[in-house]
Amino acid sequence: MTPFSILIVDDNEDDRYILKRQLRDSKLPISKVFEACDGVNAVDFFEDSKQHAAMSDEVYPPKFIFLDINMPLMGGFEFLRVFEGVVKKLSLDSIIIVMFSSSEREQDRKMALSHSQVKGYFIKGAYGVECLTEQLTLMADSNS
Repeated sequence: MTPFSILIVDDNEDDRYILKRQLRDSKLPISKVFEACDGVNAVDFFEDSKQHAAMSDEVYPPKFIFLDINMPLMGGFEFLRVFEGVVKKLSLDSIIIVMFSSSEREQDRKMALSHSQVKGYFIKGAYGVECLTEQLTLMADSNS
């Protein structure tokens, strides 16, 4: 697998830290981890193309977005709706979105997976590094 970057969108700093540690421990070829504290900042991340003009292809755009559901300003489901327009405008259809939530509700999982770019649904604290590595590898391989 070639090096890639990740964007974590979560309002909880502790959850972002834990996920970054798990990603580092996964030994996947992650070149950069970006962070956004809500959906508004995540949309801004993609729409500010000047910020990313000098980045190499292995850094931008991120291969994966880890997206929380419940966040202030713009939650995960609202982000998914807005991001569909961003994807079309900026040709970002190769990005894989993984929901990263504490919600165990089947309704949330189904709603998330109904979006074409959402390829996984991880419940915070319910998986380990090995599972994370395996699932991301499978998602990346099937999206190639």
